[in-house]
Amino acid sequence: MNAFLEIGCEHLPSRFVKPALDQIETLAKRLLEEHRIGYEHLESFGTYRRLCLIVEGIADRAADVQKEVKGPPAKLLKDAQGNFTPQSAGFAQKNGIAPQQLVIKETEKGPFIFADLHIKGEKTAQLLPQIFTQIITSMEFAKNMVWEESGLKWGRPIRSLIGLYGSKIVPFEIAGVKSNRYTYPITSFGRKPIRVEKADKEYYVELLKSQPQPILVLPQQRREALIRGVMNEAKARGYYADLDQNLVEETVYFTEHPVAVGGDFDLKFLTLPKELITTVFKTQLKMFPVVDGRNDIEPYFVAVRDGISANQTEVRDGFKKVMSARLSDAVFFYENDKKEGLDYFKNKLAERTFVEGLGNLLQKSDRTRELAMWLCDRLGQDAIKDSVTYAAGYAYADLASSVVYEFPELQGYMGGRYAELEGHPEEGQAMAQFYWPLSSNSELPDTLTGSLVSLAGKMDTLAGNFLIGQIPTGSEDPFALRRQAFGAVRILLENDLKVSLQELVQKAFSLYHGKDTQQAEAELKNFLFQRLALIMQQRGHQPGSVEAVNQWYSLPLADVETLVNVLEENRESETFKAAAQAAKRVCNILKKTTPSSADVQASLLQLPAEKELFATVCRAQEELAALAASAGTASYYQQFLHLCAGFAAPLAQFFTDVMVNVDDAALRNNRLALLARVRTVLTEGAADITKL
Repeated sequence: MNAFLEIGCEHLPSRFVKPALDQIETLAKRLLEEHRIGYEHLESFGTYRRLCLIVEGIADRAADVQKEVKGPPAKLLKDAQGNFTPQSAGFAQKNGIAPQQLVIKETEKGPFIFADLHIKGEKTAQLLPQIFTQIITSMEFAKNMVWEESGLKWGRPIRSLIGLYGSKIVPFEIAGVKSNRYTYPITSFGRKPIRVEKADKEYYVELLKSQPQPILVLPQQRREALIRGVMNEAKARGYYADLDQNLVEETVYFTEHPVAVGGDFDLKFLTLPKELITTVFKTQLKMFPVVDGRNDIEPYFVAVRDGISANQTEVRDGFKKVMSARLSDAVFFYENDKKEGLDYFKNKLAERTFVEGLGNLLQKSDRTRELAMWLCDRLGQDAIKDSVTYAAGYAYADLASSVVYEFPELQGYMGGRYAELEGHPEEGQAMAQFYWPLSSNSELPDTLTGSLVSLAGKMDTLAGNFLIGQIPTGSEDPFALRRQAFGAVRILLENDLKVSLQELVQKAFSLYHGKDTQQAEAELKNFLFQRLALIMQQRGHQPGSVEAVNQWYSLPLADVETLVNVLEENRESETFKAAAQAAKRVCNILKKTTPSSADVQASLLQLPAEKELFATVCRAQEELAALAASAGTASYYQQFLHLCAGFAAPLAQFFTDVMVNVDDAALRNNRLALLARVRTVLTEGAADITKL
C-alpha cells in the first residue's frame, strides 16, 4: 500500500520550492519513525504550485511496542489486609491493566511496582491524518503569509489538499481546506479539477503529463525539457545557449512545463559590455543568452514560458518588447556613466556610508589604497605599485555609477570596464576582479595587481567590522565576512605572498586611527584561523595539523603549509608518536605543578636519566639556534622534527627512573624546571607536537 500527499498552493517563489520539498521529506521520515510506521521508499517532488509526497510500501499499522512503566514503591502494592492500595490500583488503571498484572522489580533505589505493557500499534489509516497535518503545519519558509482565520503561517495560501491511502481519501483539514482527491491544471488553462484515483507515483506523474496542457511534476523532467528546448532554440540559430546553472535551477522551479521561446534583438545593443547584457538577461528577464563558439554574445535570446501555447509568435514578440525596454535602459545608464567618468564616481563615494561608525566609502577607498601600497612595499613589488595604487584608489568608484545602482551584481566589473575605456586595461582587469573570489572555492584574481588590491579591500572590511563588533554569529553574516576571510586567506596562501596575517591585520587596524584594536585583533585572529583550518582541510590536510603550528599567525601562509606537510609526513612514525605522547605527559605534570624557578641546576641532577634528558634538551636548543637562519624552510622543519623525535627515548627513561614530585623541594623544583625546558622545545617552538 502507498500513501500520497499533495499540497496545492498559490505560486511559491522559485527559491522556496526546493527547500520546501526537502522539508517535507525530512518531516515525513521523522514522523513515520516516531509513530513506528515502516515503509519501503519515501520521496518528495513537485512544482511551485503543488508539493507532493509519496510513501511506497507503507505498513498497514504501527509496530507493537513493549514498554516498562515504573510506579510507586513496592510497599504500596497491597495493604495489611492483602488488598491493592489506592496507589497501586490507580497506577494500574492509568496504564490500562488490572492490578493483578502489576509486578515487583528491584532497582538501585529498592523494589518498585512496574507495569509491563504491550502497546498494540494503531492502524496507519488512523495515523495518516495527524501525520499529514503535522508535515504541513511544521514547514518553515523564508517569508510567510497569513490569509484566513486560523492564522496558519505558510509560504503562500493553501488552496487544495490531496491525501490518499491506497485509493481511499485520508481525511484532514488545514486552514479551512479539506482534503480530497482533486488537483488542478496550469492556472492559465482553466480550473477544471483533475481526479486522482490512487496513491501511485507513476500513475500520478503520467496523469498530469497526459492533460491537454501537460504538467511535468518531476523536477528532473522539467530540467531535461528545459535544457533540451533552450539548446534547440539556440542551435536553430546556429549558436549555443549560455546554460547558466543557477538560472536553469531557478527556471525549473518557476515553471510546471517549461517551453523555450527563441528570438532576436537589435544589433545596437551589442555595444553594451557582455556582462551587462547577460546580467539583464539572467537576473531581470530570466532569459538565456546565445553565444558563439568563442563564448561571445550573439543578438539572440531564449526565453521560457510556462506551458504550450498556440500563439508562440505573440509570446515571442512580448518577450522581445520587454527585453528591448530593459536593454534600452541599460544603454542609457551605460552611456551616462561613460560621460561622468571614474573621478566623478569616486568623489560621490563621500556621500555614501560604508558601515555605521566606520565613515564613508571614500574613506574606505583611501584606506584600501594605502593598505595596497603598503603591501607593494612589504613585498618589494615596486614594478606594479602604480597600477596597484590606481586600481585600489578606484576599486569602489563604480558603486556610485548608474549601472551598478541598477545592477548590483556588476560591482567591480563595471569599474574595470570604465577603467579600460579611460586607458587603463591592466588596472581595469584588477578592478573587474576586485571582489573575487565570489565564493569560498571560486576563482582568485588572475594577476598579482588584482590579488593585492582585492586582499587590501577584504582586510579593511574585516578590520573595520571587527572594530565595531560586527562579527558573524550563527547564520547571520550581512557583510559576507566569512567569504571575505576565506578570500583573504586563499590569496595569501595560493599566491605565496611573503607577508604574515599578523602583519597584515595589524596594518589594517592601524589605518583606523585612534581606535583600541587589542580585543578586535584577538577576535579577528581566531576568525581567520577558523577559515585557514577549513581551507587546509579542503587542500587535503588532516585536522589538527594547522593548530599544531604555533607561528601560523606570524608566518607567511605558504610557510605554514610547508610545516604542515612536514608534520604530516612524520606524524605516523613510531618514534615521533612516542615523543608526542611523552610531551603530553610532560605538559600534564606541569599543569598540576609549576617550578618556582626556571633555571636548571646541573649540580642537582643525580640520576643518569635526568642527566641524559638535560643533555638532550641542551643539544636541541643549541642546534635550533644554529638553524635559525633557515627558519621557514622545509629542511628547518625536518630538522626540528628530527630533534623532537630524539626526545622519545630520553623521556621514556626519565619517566621510568625518575620521581619528579619528591619531598626535597630543591630537587623537585629542579626536575620540574628540566621538564619545563623540554616543554619549551616540544610545544613552543615551530610546532606543538602534542596537538598532532
